[in-house]
Amino acid sequence: MSSLAEVYGQTRRTRGALERLGAVLTEPPESAAAGDSLPPVHGEIEFREICFAYPDRPPALSGVSLHIRAGETVALTGPNGAGKSTLAHLLMRLMAPGSGRILIDGIDIATVTLASLRSQIGVVPQHVLLFNGSVFDNIAYGLPHSTPEAVMAAARAAQAHAFITRLPQGYDSIIGDQGIRLSGGQRQRIALARALLKDPPILVLDEATAMFDPEGEKSFIADCHDTLSHRTVILITHRPASLALADRVLRLEGGRITERAGARTMVVPKNAEP
Repeated sequence: MSSLAEVYGQTRRTRGALERLGAVLTEPPESAAAGDSLPPVHGEIEFREICFAYPDRPPALSGVSLHIRAGETVALTGPNGAGKSTLAHLLMRLMAPGSGRILIDGIDIATVTLASLRSQIGVVPQHVLLFNGSVFDNIAYGLPHSTPEAVMAAARAAQAHAFITRLPQGYDSIIGDQGIRLSGGQRQRIALARALLKDPPILVLDEATAMFDPEGEKSFIADCHDTLSHRTVILITHRPASLALADRVLRLEGGRITERAGARTMVVPKNAEP
């Protein structure tokens, strides 16, 4: 009976996986509408009066305006559901704002091709997608023709090269499904190396330190200063220690920017109440 119960459980899990796969396969492809190719950018970003709401939910963003200078690191903090990740998703055109415009170097991102836009934005998510392959292939994912030199350079920039070379087969080591053979911090460094491989002028770190313990987070922050210094970085975080990476700290709450702070100053935003 226990064997039958196990088979039944596996069947239910397999059916669920097949249903999810079927849903993905039936999704309409992203629009391939014609557009201009986004030229190489410096990384200046401007959100102009952005409004966005998910279906049957209150507005996630309400008239958000934000200017990020090229080469600046801006941290977004605030409670869950405040709109932090939504801003990043809109920047990558994973969805479109209900109203407002987003510009990079003065160019409306709605007018450019998705491929040219996303080629210039690197993303390190909180939940890293790694597959049961080699370290090399996981870093080179999306850029399969990358040279060993390029992959190792990206790993060095992410401060991952040292631990990779200590693995049994180095860059050829198999890391297991979802990188199970690596620590959480090592997985995040692999994800950062993957994002840095295309040398993007814009980098989004979405809760990228969430998998680190306090000491690992401090080490990651110290290692990242030089890597991030010449890029525009949007840092989404709940962790106070990570704010050390930021030139400015912005708090989102209720779909609005409610406060702005730098290392030593607090600036009242334009849409704040007096």
